[in-house]
Formats: sequence, C-alpha cells, structure tokens
Amino acid sequence: MAIARTSTLISLCAVTALAGAACGRDALLSNEPSAAGTREGDVTIRRIFRIPNNFPNQWAAYQDGAGPWIPIQPIVQGGYEYQFVVKDPSHQLGFVVAAGLGVDVAEVFSTFLTVDDCLEGLDLGTSGPSNTAPTEHGTISWSVAGLAAGERATVSLAGLLSYAESGQTHAEDGDWPLSGDLLVTAGPSDGPPTRMIVRRNLHLTPGLTIPTVDFSSGETFRLQAGEITLTDVPDADWSWGDVYLTTAAAGIILMSRPVTSGATVPFMFLPSSQQAPGDLYQARYTYESAAGYGSVTSWFHSPIGQRLVIPAIPSGARVWNSGDTGDVRLTAEWPVTQPGWIRHVDYTQGPDALHLKWWNLTVTPSYAGGNGGAVTVPDLRNVDGWNSQWDLAVGTPTSWRVGSSSPASGSPARKDGASEIQADQSGTITP
Repeated sequence: MAIARTSTLISLCAVTALAGAACGRDALLSNEPSAAGTREGDVTIRRIFRIPNNFPNQWAAYQDGAGPWIPIQPIVQGGYEYQFVVKDPSHQLGFVVAAGLGVDVAEVFSTFLTVDDCLEGLDLGTSGPSNTAPTEHGTISWSVAGLAAGERATVSLAGLLSYAESGQTHAEDGDWPLSGDLLVTAGPSDGPPTRMIVRRNLHLTPGLTIPTVDFSSGETFRLQAGEITLTDVPDADWSWGDVYLTTAAAGIILMSRPVTSGATVPFMFLPSSQQAPGDLYQARYTYESAAGYGSVTSWFHSPIGQRLVIPAIPSGARVWNSGDTGDVRLTAEWPVTQPGWIRHVDYTQGPDALHLKWWNLTVTPSYAGGNGGAVTVPDLRNVDGWNSQWDLAVGTPTSWRVGSSSPASGSPARKDGASEIQADQSGTITP
C-alpha cells in the first residue's frame, strides 16, 4: 500500500487556512496533502513578491537552493502572490520578479532568503507574507464639506489615500476589508493639516456611501503642534522628513517636507483625548549626498519628547563586472555589516524616469554569506520567458548603491520604540 507523503506548508499569516491561529512559528507549520512530486521535508512557500512602482508583473522565477532558476506564474493572473516548493535541504531560496514598459523602462527585483525568514514573517518591502484577510470587491463613496477657501482634505479609508475639496464626491473601486478606519485631515493646500476627523472600525461593504465628512461639525478636532529632535545631523545635498499616524486599520500622513535647517522636524499630532492605545506615529528622516544615502525611522505612541539619531554613510563597498565579454554581471561586495542586518544593492541605468533600468538585490542575514561577502546579479538569460532588454547594458554608465538596513525592516509588526536604520554608499561604474 502506498504511503501518503506530506510537506510543510508555510502560509505566512494565512489565518483562514489555519483556523484562526495566531501568526507565529508553530502556527505556520501544518501537515497538509503534498503537491505531486514532493517529498518528506519539502517546503511549500506561499508568499507575495511584487514590483513597487505598480508595473504589471510580466515575469517571475524562483531558485531552489543553488539550483536553476524556474519560471513561475502568480496564483491569480495579474496578481503578486506565488506558491512553489523548496526541495533543497539548505532551505535557501531566491526569487526574481521583473516588469518593463517598452524598451527604455524596466524594473527587476531579486530576493535571496530562507525558509526561516518566511516562517518569521520577514517583510523586505518588495516581498512579504501573504495577506489572507478577507476582502470584497466593490465601490465605496464619500464626500467632504466645511473646508475654507484654499484648503484641501486628505482622506485615508482602510489605508487607501485620496484627496478631496469641499463638496467633492469621491468613489473608489477596490478590494475592501471587512472593516477599516476613516482618517481625514484638513488644512492649507501648501501647508500642514490643522484639523482632523477620525471614525474608527467602520463596517465596509461594496456600494457603501459614507456619511459626509463635515469639518464645520462637532466631529472635528484641532491637531496639536510638536517637534522631533534630530541628533548627528550630517551635511547633505538633500534631506526630507515624514511623520505618519497609523491606527489599527488605516494610516495618514501628518507631515512631509524638506528639512532645510536646524535639528528638529515639526509635525502635527492628535490630542490625547483622540488617541487610541494602539495608535502609532512613524517618523522618518532621510538624506542624500554624493557619498551615499541614509535614513532612520522610528515608531512611537507618545508624540512628546521623541528623538532620531541620524546614521552616517558607510564606506568600503566595491562593485565590479564579473560577467563574460558582452555580459554585464555586476557583483557588489559589502564591508562586514552588523549581525542581523539586511544587505541590499541597487543598480540604475538611464538619464531619467522615462528611460530607466533599475535592478535591486536584497540578501537576508540568514541566507548564505548574509553578514558580508558579495552578491552577483543572477544570470537569467536562458530561463524561459526572460526578456534580454531587462539585462543591464554593456558600456552604459551605471549608478550603484550598496548598503544595509537594521532588522526592523523585516519586522512583521511595528511597535512602540521600534526603529529602522538604512545606510548606503553610492558610486558609478561603466561595465
């Protein structure tokens, strides 16, 4: 009699498939019927990989251990979620997703990680756990009233951002969760918000028309002014500050502007009477110079007395072409990074956004050589469906950015006191 084989399923916070179990390592291990050809110890990965600029996902492939690259289709046509089986005992894997708009615009993102990274819910910005929260497709409408001349409202419904003027009706078609928060700020079109309306835990159904958001009503409250102290502010050609408010089921920007001088970032925040226990502020400072790029992000519940320590730009990275004649196969080498930090490299070719080729490679610390060493652009030329126009071009000036980020960038949940640091060294090469 044949013995049924099973494989480990990583559904990555797919709580509906796990009877509502909490998202943890034990909850994400499940013995389910295996796919054809799998063996004991094989691991099924179900995960989102996406292009960040909303290009259509035209092509994707994965690598099982150090094996060949295998082209793969998303679970739903046009979607970002993929499922595949890792058979290599090392449990190392790679994933590439590529998209292009004509000859002159292309984006290629490569992620190198492990099964444990998937189990721990690692989020790398362009890849992350599958979102299995139930949604329903349809249109929801809302309108804003009570704005003065020259004012504009910013609306966030269940995290979907839009802008509105007084008397304007907005209808948004999308996949809506069962519930979400409505966050609406109002203020001058060229300045920070001054007032806000918050409606929490709305029941969202397709076809819903939300009652008018009226800034002349008693539902309105005034935002308060605060500031974040900056430490170790560097000389920079460009610097920017952002502050967001995130609630249980939405988020909205409260400040986004250049930081031209001084050692503080001003922002607006909720009065304590309007703040819920789970609300968090996300403050970010970014800067760039000829030497590179740095950023620091912090999450906090109390808006009072917060401080950001600005990271220095690293040095010691190298980039060279390790490909054969006519083949651009750039390799990046990092100086030794701090244990647990995620490494990344960006390559760009082209004069502007309309003529731009952009490659990104991300390596987790648990992947082989994750805390140092080098990583090379994968050779995909002989993989079915690969478009040679996406390859980096020979003899073309190429900007590179080699750096690393703190492990908070892979955290499955932001929390009070968490922080994230990124520091990149910049340079150019003509391969």
